[in-house]
Amino acid sequence: MMNLKNLEALYWVVTLNSFVKAANKLNTTQPAISQKITALENELGMKVLDRRARQISTTEHGLVLFKYAEKFMRLESDLHAELTEAEQLTGTIRLGVSESIVHTWLVDFVEKVRAKFPKVTLEIVVNLTPGLHEAVRIGELDMAFLLGPTLHFDCIEQALCDYEIGFLAAPSFQGSIGQMSLKSLMSHTILTYPKMTYPYKDLRAKMKEAQIDEPISISSYSLSTLLRLAEQGLGIVVVPTVTALKEIQHGILEIINTPVKLKSFYYTVIYTQGHHTQLKQQLATLAVATAAKAEQNYNLQLAQFHKR
Repeated sequence: MMNLKNLEALYWVVTLNSFVKAANKLNTTQPAISQKITALENELGMKVLDRRARQISTTEHGLVLFKYAEKFMRLESDLHAELTEAEQLTGTIRLGVSESIVHTWLVDFVEKVRAKFPKVTLEIVVNLTPGLHEAVRIGELDMAFLLGPTLHFDCIEQALCDYEIGFLAAPSFQGSIGQMSLKSLMSHTILTYPKMTYPYKDLRAKMKEAQIDEPISISSYSLSTLLRLAEQGLGIVVVPTVTALKEIQHGILEIINTPVKLKSFYYTVIYTQGHHTQLKQQLATLAVATAAKAEQNYNLQLAQFHKR
């Protein structure tokens, strides 16, 4: 009989592309992982890893074995979830989150996870979408809430929410009264994400079409930084309107009246199959419901604000 623990070791070595990371994942040592791989090869009478390459790679037989190891891991996770009530599920889920989610419904999501899955621990990492995407791909994160779509590797992806991009400024900002054309907007300093991100690319495409020169801009990957700069009256901030709801309600920032519309931010949840699959599915479902409820509340609050 094949030792499933050895098969699990192979799965994590290949998934994480590292003996050390696999050892950390399984709470053991690198020599112990190496021994498991050697024992697996001895059981089968064939090599499963090519140790001549600088990077970890599977042999032809090793690749077949890895695919079955992935299935075994998924079945084990599914079986555990089927036999366990939600409040009894255990495990640590490493969750990556885009900053916009932090500013909107992340707290609500964490509270719901604590209530429904009291024995589940969330380790939350806030990062940019490219970093989150890569971390999920190589196994450093179990799942992530990020800008999508991101199906560049084998993962599960579900839609979370769409956030409309708005132009906002401090009440004291000159020119924020009345409707502003694209030309008027671009005559001011623009505070937004760096030029390689798609909000700025979308804005630049509109400027090019209208034959308008690019404005003076201050860019940052930090949403908090952009909002604080706008509050100080340094320019017009271009961000998802929902992320500045509190500032809008308290009169710190105002939505600029403009016919200019940019593409919305489209967020998704992604996760890989194999380990804690059923738990990640349930967390993803909970995230979708939380995002929908938050969007409903946001639209209601914004509508009530405009009626004042």
